[in-house]
Amino acid sequence: MSKTETAPAQELGFSFKQGVNWSEYLDYRPVYPPSFFERIYTYHAAKPSSSWSVAHDIGAGCGVVSSSLSARFPNVIVSDPNDGYVSLARRLLVEQSTAPGETNFQFLQEGGEKSSVASESVDVITACECIQWMDTAVAIREMRRELKVGGTLALTHYTVPRIVGNGRAQGAWKAIWGVYSKRADGPLLDHAIPIINAALESLEFLPSQWADVKRVHINAQGSFDSYRIDERLAESRSAAWEEQVWIEGDEDWADEQGIQWLKGYLATWVPVVPESDIQGLWDELEAALGGQKVRIESPLTMVFATKKS
Repeated sequence: MSKTETAPAQELGFSFKQGVNWSEYLDYRPVYPPSFFERIYTYHAAKPSSSWSVAHDIGAGCGVVSSSLSARFPNVIVSDPNDGYVSLARRLLVEQSTAPGETNFQFLQEGGEKSSVASESVDVITACECIQWMDTAVAIREMRRELKVGGTLALTHYTVPRIVGNGRAQGAWKAIWGVYSKRADGPLLDHAIPIINAALESLEFLPSQWADVKRVHINAQGSFDSYRIDERLAESRSAAWEEQVWIEGDEDWADEQGIQWLKGYLATWVPVVPESDIQGLWDELEAALGGQKVRIESPLTMVFATKKS
């Protein structure tokens, strides 16, 4: 059942306090491929007056996306509200980096709903795997304030991969996520999960403020159902004038993985479900895999919008 998006809790999403482990995250989450960034750059470059001076990576975590943005932008703002995340990003992007030091990074501990970044100063804003933790209307309004006229907003989210070609294994995998969804409750997750389940369709772009809104859905089998982990669903606010694009069979968002990777992937979601709590389901999945790796495909949504004057 669809419902109006709830206000986010005061607690910050995806924090160390909730059990986030960035080492596991980097090991077990999909890697952003070059094609991911090329979709952003192609959208931005299509504008006759596009500029490439400043990018802002909001909800940057340890700076995974920021690192790639630095290859195209001489100035990259790296922001995240959580304690310790921007310090970790600074260490990885600057102090321990072996890349040429040509990018000017600015690190800010702040959230997407209220930023110290100057108005109309940013060419491209990215917010990857994080918009669901925010008050989306407030955040989109604040991101618009930061953008130059003609600037690009890119909001993205990939969700739980599905197992392809092994029905028994996919059944066990879905049952594991059924347990997760029952534990993913409370104000923070009751706000975030419906937005994820709706494939970011609940994000609203007013035609008086935004142009060329494009919603790209990758490896979703032509259905928003591919994004759902349970029945909580935010109300869609996409409009008829926006472009919807469906792309199937994208190998950049597919892989072959085994039982250990699947266990590691689940552990990157908060709240963390201890392996021992669902040992029977893991045993069923392992038996279904028979010691082999299996094909997985990750549904991804990328939402693009251009700031109007």
